[in-house]
Amino acid sequence: GGGVLMGLFSPRYDILRTMKTHTSSNLQTIFVTVVNFVSYSSWTLLIKWQFQLYGMKFSVLLAAYQMLFVGLITSLYLAANNRFKMPTRAILYRVVPLGIVRSSDIGFGNAALRLLSVALQQIIKSTIPVYVCVLSAVVLKKSVSLRIWATLIPIIGGVIIASWGKLSASWLGVVMAVASCVARAAKAIINDMLLHARADEERLDTIQIMSFESPISGVILTFAGILFEGRVVAEWYNLEDRAPITTVIFFNSICGLLMLLNQWSYISIIKHTSSVTCQVLMNLKMVTLIIVSVFLFSTPLLPIHVIGMVIATGGCTGYAFVKQADDLALKTAASLGDLNEPNPVRNTSISRRLEMV
Repeated sequence: GGGVLMGLFSPRYDILRTMKTHTSSNLQTIFVTVVNFVSYSSWTLLIKWQFQLYGMKFSVLLAAYQMLFVGLITSLYLAANNRFKMPTRAILYRVVPLGIVRSSDIGFGNAALRLLSVALQQIIKSTIPVYVCVLSAVVLKKSVSLRIWATLIPIIGGVIIASWGKLSASWLGVVMAVASCVARAAKAIINDMLLHARADEERLDTIQIMSFESPISGVILTFAGILFEGRVVAEWYNLEDRAPITTVIFFNSICGLLMLLNQWSYISIIKHTSSVTCQVLMNLKMVTLIIVSVFLFSTPLLPIHVIGMVIATGGCTGYAFVKQADDLALKTAASLGDLNEPNPVRNTSISRRLEMV
């Protein structure tokens, strides 16, 4: 009798279990999305505020400290859980390049924030899909559909309109912002490779990626900062009205913690959601940061700039939708191809049955 009852109610249990799993997954997605939005916005605004409040002009060295701070925390976590395992080949061909592009992204991005307004820096960042497509086509030799290339037109056009009259504010800052975008695009591609590697020993989770990559990025930024900003640091240190060293360390430790949360949530979003979700979130962060910066830093914003932002945001969202549709079509075609391929095991089994008959 008990077995019959269990058999009758097992489908209901399966449904409840499935609903519970989906609810948990949705809550996790919402949580990491909120963490990413808050941490990235706070980190960007605090970095800009720090430059204006303390007058510090050594953005690369500050970024190096933040990266090393992230590496220390994540390494301690992995060491406590005995998860420091990765083939040397994967470190050389995946993690080291990731560290290089990550340090370039943070270093050039912080330098651009020192020279440009938050609004202009965020407008330039909306061109990241352009560099993702170019790198995918040139470096990875992946075919990019004409539909995707078409969605890049409103992105580029919108950015030009949104930055009209602002690009001449600091050409060096614009170049650094663009370099940061290229590095961010490369980082997104390598992150995807590490998260979805075919070989189990080369596949990493979010914390492992940060633990292996952050120290490499921090060391690269440290050497670059000493080379290019050593004299600036010495001049700042000798100022009578400079901020105390303990204040600078505490402030940048907070920035490092926000960077850790941002990087963890960013990689988690790539892993658990679609490209559309990522792109919509990026657009939302861009618009929010621009609005907040207008009030905090008195950044002038004309109607033509707003129109350009709307066009660029629409192009980014369209790019995400088209890319997701193309990826889904490729996966469907691949699965159908697998079904149509002959199965040697199945054919052997059928042959043996025929021989028995």
